[in-house]
Amino acid sequence: MAGSDEGGAKKLVSRVLRKLAQTYVRVHHPKVIAVAGSVGKTSSKLMLARILETQYKVSYMDDSYNSGIGLYLSVFQLKVPARSNIFSWAIVCLRACWRGLIMHPEFLVLEYGIDTPGEMDKMITFIQPDISLLTAVTPEHMEFLKTIDTVGFEETKIISAAKEYAVVSTVDVARKYYESFDTVVLPYGAPGDSASYTISELSASGASVEFLIDGQKYSHQVLRLISEPTIRQLSGAMLLAHELGVTRESIEKALPRIRAAASRMSLLEGVHDSTIIDDTANFSPAAGVIALQTLKQMPAKRRIAVLGNMHELGDFADEGYDDVAREFSGIDMLVFVGDHASVRFTKLASQHGFVDGKTMFVKADALEVGDWLRDDILAEGDMVLVKGPFGGWYLEEAVKRIVKHSRDTRRVTRQSAFWDHKKRAHFGSRYDD
Repeated sequence: MAGSDEGGAKKLVSRVLRKLAQTYVRVHHPKVIAVAGSVGKTSSKLMLARILETQYKVSYMDDSYNSGIGLYLSVFQLKVPARSNIFSWAIVCLRACWRGLIMHPEFLVLEYGIDTPGEMDKMITFIQPDISLLTAVTPEHMEFLKTIDTVGFEETKIISAAKEYAVVSTVDVARKYYESFDTVVLPYGAPGDSASYTISELSASGASVEFLIDGQKYSHQVLRLISEPTIRQLSGAMLLAHELGVTRESIEKALPRIRAAASRMSLLEGVHDSTIIDDTANFSPAAGVIALQTLKQMPAKRRIAVLGNMHELGDFADEGYDDVAREFSGIDMLVFVGDHASVRFTKLASQHGFVDGKTMFVKADALEVGDWLRDDILAEGDMVLVKGPFGGWYLEEAVKRIVKHSRDTRRVTRQSAFWDHKKRAHFGSRYDD
């Protein structure tokens, strides 16, 4: 009975927050930008917001709150409370009311994420965007979405919903999914698009890039980014900022300060003068392929990949794991964590010539692999990619155990009172060791 009461209270809170958010937008009239796509939503949202805020008042969530009650909270820049009870949620609602009175942004940048068919419709009904930014249509949540065409159909609803125009990656979104729309589309990513880029150098400190944005050339831009898709998404953010009146000078001033979103191909200094690529925010096949390709392009004495599970792939699971495994060649050491990874990836790695106990290892959980890397494996010149799923295994905790500087733990995903509570329940007393 108590569980039923709690569930009913949360539904009531969700309805209240939804209504508060809609009222807030209706009263203050910020220009609403919705960012959607199979991958890259959070990175694109944050990069766009940080460029826009060089000239405008911008409201955005610094985390990937992109559906349900999290989306409603993101309008007020509020996070889920650590303990879910009626009192904590009542405080959240009061804080939302207060912020609705004092916050007056010119732009509200939201992130719309889908798991099942029909969810995008609910988000558009919640708040219809003035402008949409679509990053990609790639396999995601295939257990529920089933086919790539369903993904394309659902994700591109954000294009037709835009009141003004949409900015769309032509590299990762097939034109067939939106060519019949009446919406004005500004393309980015490929040569000849309204925004494109050329990477001239890639190193452990970042990339040197030239951008062409609406006919304007941005030469020799030194970025703290290494992932080509993230750089492509940055070109889309630059294009949209340019369309919204941000000056060239302001854009160029913002670029050196832009960092990858937390645990999304983030470069961190590791123990023993190693380098970490922290990509533990989530793990889809497309993102896994890009992560391994990037690792292999980076200069390093040894390239080590720590890989967790991929979830919610449904009938796409075999193909998804195979796609990632095709990139194993060129990696010096593979480490697998998770029930699916330790079965599927080990079998595929063996087929690629990796040897258990020599070039391939299985570890029980994030804390064990973090301690093992720190104490027994990492050495000067090593580069280690840590790639993990959204839930259950928390591979970001391995990253925290191998960073050189404790301050960098703040740049790792899922670091809040809410997640601390979940991780202590998962790992027990070892979590605080």
